[in-house]
Amino acid sequence: MDGLIISLFPVLTMTRLLLLLTALAFWAAPVSSANAASAEYRALWVDVFHDGLRSPQEVDTMLASARRANLNAVFVQVRKACDAYYDSKVEPKNPAVKSGFDPLAYLLRQARNPALGHRIEVHAWLVTYRAKMPGDELWKSSAHVVQRHPEWLSRTVDGKLEDSFPDNRGRQMLDPGVPEVIDYNLEVVRDILSRYDVDGIHFDYFRYPDSNTPGNVWGYNPVAVERFNKLYGRKGKPAPADPQWGEFRRQQVEFMARKVYAHVRAWRPQVKVSAALIVYGSPSDSFERTDPYKQVFQDWPRIAAGGWLDILMPMNYKRESVPAQAKWHRDWARFLGQTAQSTGRFALNGVDGEQLNTLDGILAQSRDTRRMPGITGIAHYCYAETRKGSGAVPDTAFFDALKKNLYPGLAQPPDMPWLTRPREGIVKGIATSNGKRLDGARVRVGQQTVMTDGTGFFAAARISPGPTAVTLLDGDGNATGRVEVMVKAGGVAEATLNVGSGARR
Repeated sequence: MDGLIISLFPVLTMTRLLLLLTALAFWAAPVSSANAASAEYRALWVDVFHDGLRSPQEVDTMLASARRANLNAVFVQVRKACDAYYDSKVEPKNPAVKSGFDPLAYLLRQARNPALGHRIEVHAWLVTYRAKMPGDELWKSSAHVVQRHPEWLSRTVDGKLEDSFPDNRGRQMLDPGVPEVIDYNLEVVRDILSRYDVDGIHFDYFRYPDSNTPGNVWGYNPVAVERFNKLYGRKGKPAPADPQWGEFRRQQVEFMARKVYAHVRAWRPQVKVSAALIVYGSPSDSFERTDPYKQVFQDWPRIAAGGWLDILMPMNYKRESVPAQAKWHRDWARFLGQTAQSTGRFALNGVDGEQLNTLDGILAQSRDTRRMPGITGIAHYCYAETRKGSGAVPDTAFFDALKKNLYPGLAQPPDMPWLTRPREGIVKGIATSNGKRLDGARVRVGQQTVMTDGTGFFAAARISPGPTAVTLLDGDGNATGRVEVMVKAGGVAEATLNVGSGARR
């Protein structure tokens, strides 16, 4: 359908403006602040490269540490490279887990056991696109996606599956521009939500791989390049710094967030969706000038404005001992709070220990950012590497210091009114032409115009309740198919549009 192949830029500009204005009007009252100690997030990231999840003893010790510090949420890595630290029906279980043990099921029971202390939220942390890790042999399994679907892997502009960038050595990634990758990640989420009563889904590596060249050398899977050329009427291989190619890749990340969020709302309406976000370098007067936007194609303010995340969790990892980085940390936290307020979502500022900050640095960053408007809490990275110079697991002195200096009393995670008392709904659906799913088609949902992804899927959030027109548009903006759906507050309405035989509900 050549008439449906259009430029992304006008749609994105108008959509962003509409969504931001809608969010500002609807969320005029400030989001609950961390200054109110009775309701704030006090979160802890727990990775699987260290102790914390691989046996019942590790889980018990980790939860005891979190309770010791009066923390109220853990974001626990249960997928690090298309593997599973739970009993998955989609991906192979990592052999590091003790035989016969289901870490996620056990963690959920213990986190909610009143005999052990206060309730702790459990968010399943999923690494989104990473498929292979150095030193990990599970990718060689016939059950692993690298063996089942090597055609989904991302490639560099030179056609390589790996490159020499330090964070990429020995790693291979699924390509966000391959439509099947979106559905594969969605199936992982569906599997978890169908069998585990988690409080949230948390995405990491929710972006393209790092690159030390302008524009990023990643994303050149042949399927992605073919889709791009068809959408823009182009030929050949776009240059890494090509603006249209950059926007195409930015869209693929947003498309996955959109599809997952819309389905989570339909499957488990109270489950919270969050992401570990990129805040490289220093912020700018325009987010479009920052490395997260230009280099790894993660436009998280736009994703939040669309309504596709509940919690924004930037990995704001800066050295407090370096004055410039200490300033960057606070500047990014300030921008985070402003974004949360303007989009009506929650924001947890990520504070790093590892080998970056001493205890004093962690406390200083946490104190300062908790006071900022729009910040709903702090996320500490991480359980097994709490601070510079500490190799103890658990680091009892660290957790005692958090309680003494930051969290002397208990606090509940704040209520999310858009989930518990919703005023708006979501419309999602599929657009086809004679049964073939349309890639890059424009769909008008009420007053919003959105675009279909490579699977023909579209969705729009922040839709007012009531009858809503859903219209498929051609390249000139003319309607080629139309249905009307009934939107309910907190609900997900579905529509199917077919050009060839008319639209059907």
